[in-house]
Amino acid sequence: MALNSIAFIPDGNRRFAQKQGIGLFEAYRIGTKKAWEVFDWLNNYPEIKTGTFYTLSLENLQRKKTELQLLYKIFEKELDKIKKSGLFEKNQIKMKVIGRTDLLPKKLCEKIEDTEKFTENFKNKRMNLAIGYTGQIEIIDAAKKIAEQYKQGTIKLAELTTSTFQKFLYADFQNPDLIIRTSGTQRLSGFLTYQSAYSELYFLEKNWPEISQTDLDSAIKEYYARQRKFGK
Repeated sequence: MALNSIAFIPDGNRRFAQKQGIGLFEAYRIGTKKAWEVFDWLNNYPEIKTGTFYTLSLENLQRKKTELQLLYKIFEKELDKIKKSGLFEKNQIKMKVIGRTDLLPKKLCEKIEDTEKFTENFKNKRMNLAIGYTGQIEIIDAAKKIAEQYKQGTIKLAELTTSTFQKFLYADFQNPDLIIRTSGTQRLSGFLTYQSAYSELYFLEKNWPEISQTDLDSAIKEYYARQRKFGK
């Protein structure tokens, strides 16, 4: 089947820092630059319309304050790039942040809102950034929305299906056909728990800053070599 939606767990930035003997800021800077490169490599696959990146989990918000502040500054800078680069406007890419954004700093939330508004009418492709995200909490939040609408009489339980339930998640987008995780860790760590039910998984030993275009091409080639039966 065609690969229309791809997702990444860009793991291993801190391990890369230790391996290279560099500071965290430099490792995250390289990792962020790599994300832009991966985004560019995806242009070689016009059938891929949706890309989702696991940028910061809800559990990650318990990290040291200094590390989080560093990450927030990087996020702010990269969100500014989305408007200034012209890339998203040129390619009509809609950006959406999924997660508990209410737990993020006010300045970062404002930049997220501003960027989403800037791209909201772009319809060719989509990029999702999971920030302050975990899949179990997303499902709980969706269930709360459904319960509230049921209480108000605006939804009937009989109307709930896997498709209608998905509309109550942080964002309604095509489920990932392929999820790639770097650093050799073989788990999803709460990433797209609901949406990944039938996703193909690909685990790469390299840390995120080390991923190459050849690695991406190999993962996609292997995806097309697999048979997806969806339980049938």
